[in-house]
Amino acid sequence: MSTIIPSWQIPTRRAQVIRTRKYVAVICKERWGGSHFSRSGWSTFIPRKQATTEWIGENLKKALYSSEDFGAHLPTPIPSELSRPAKDESNQKSREFWLRIQEEFGFKDFLTTMSKSAGIYIDWPEDQGDQVRIVATRGRGGGFSAWGTNENFGKVFHASINLSDLEFGEVAVQALDRCQPNYA
Repeated sequence: MSTIIPSWQIPTRRAQVIRTRKYVAVICKERWGGSHFSRSGWSTFIPRKQATTEWIGENLKKALYSSEDFGAHLPTPIPSELSRPAKDESNQKSREFWLRIQEEFGFKDFLTTMSKSAGIYIDWPEDQGDQVRIVATRGRGGGFSAWGTNENFGKVFHASINLSDLEFGEVAVQALDRCQPNYA
C-alpha cells in the first residue's frame, strides 16, 4: 500500500520571472507558510534590451538552485517566533531589491516599479526529478494571478532543469509570451 503525500509536504523550489517594457527580473522565492522573497537566494534584474534568452535561462536556474522550502519541515501553524523574524528579513530584502529597480530605471514609486508587467511562476517539486513547471499568469494591478484551472491550456509548460541555459530560457520566454500582461 502506498502513502499519498500532500503536495504542501513535498519540498518545492520556487522562482518568478517578471518582464516589463524596461527590465526583466528573476526572483528567487522561499516557502514557509506561503511563498516569500528569498532571504539568501539568487534574485537579479537587467534592462530588457540586454536580456537575452540565455541570460533568462541561466539566472532562472540560479534562482531555482538557491531556492529553499522550509514549509514541509516546520510545524503547522508556524510559530510567530519563527515566522516573524523570517518575514521581516524577507520583506526587507524585497524592498531593497525593488528600490534598486526603481532607482535604476527611474520609476516614480514602488507600485509603478512592479506594475505594467508580465510574470511567470516556476515550481520545481523534489518528487519530479529534473522536471520544472513554468506557469504563465495574468496581470492584475501591481501583481499577478494564476489562471483558473479551466483556462490553463497552453499556459503551463514543463522543462528539464538539465536543458542548456538557452533552451531553458526559451521555455521561460514562451511562457512569458502566453501571459496576459498588465501593460495597459
